[in-house]
Amino acid sequence: MAIAGTISLTNASQGQQQQQQQLDPTKSSTTTSTGKVTTVRAGAGGAEAPLTVFIPSHIEIKVGEKVVWINPTLVSEPHTVTFMKDNSTFADFGSPFIVSKNVTFTPLSPSSNGEPFIMPNDNDTNIVVTLNKRSFFPDVINSDDKASYLALDAEYSMDGTEKFVNSGWIWPKDQTPQGVPPINQFAVTFTQAGTYNYVCLVHPWMKGEVVVTK
Repeated sequence: MAIAGTISLTNASQGQQQQQQQLDPTKSSTTTSTGKVTTVRAGAGGAEAPLTVFIPSHIEIKVGEKVVWINPTLVSEPHTVTFMKDNSTFADFGSPFIVSKNVTFTPLSPSSNGEPFIMPNDNDTNIVVTLNKRSFFPDVINSDDKASYLALDAEYSMDGTEKFVNSGWIWPKDQTPQGVPPINQFAVTFTQAGTYNYVCLVHPWMKGEVVVTK
C-alpha cells in the first residue's frame, strides 16, 4: 500500500527541473523570418502543485507580431485563452437549452450511471443543461454578434473589434482526454495597437495582458 504513494527522487528532480524551465521568462521570445513570436505558458507544474497562472502574464509587442500560448503542465490540466469585451460573453462549461418535451435522451452506454439534467419549462418544452461548445472549441464572436468556429490549434489575426475570441481548452501535449478536441496551442497576430486583456474560462482568476504598440 505504501509503495503506491511514493515517488522516486529522480522523477521528483526531473519534475523540478522542468518546472524551472517553464517559469523562466527569458525564454519567451524568438524571432522568425516573419517577425517576433512571443510564447506564453498557460499553466505549469505537476500533480502536486499545478500552477494556474500565465507566464509571463504581461507582455509588450509591436503591431503585426504574434503571441503563441502553450500548456506545459505535467498533468492533464486544461486552460483557455479568452478575450472578451465584457463579461456578458463569458462561456460557461454548461449552458441551458430549450427542447421539446417530446425529446428523449438515451445514454450512449446502457450501463452508464447518467441522466440529463431536465427542468420543466412553458409551452410544452423542457430546459436541458448540456456542455457548451463555445467554451471547449476555438471560436470568435465579431462586432456584429456573428459567431464562427476556428480550426483546432488556430492561428487568428485579431483587430480588437471582436466581442469574444477563445482558444478552446488547451491541453498539455499528448494528454488530451478522449472525446474532447485535441488542442495544444493557440496563436494570435495582433493587427491593431491597444491593450488586450484575457482570462482562462476554466480558472477565471488566471488573467493576462498583451500591450500592442505601433
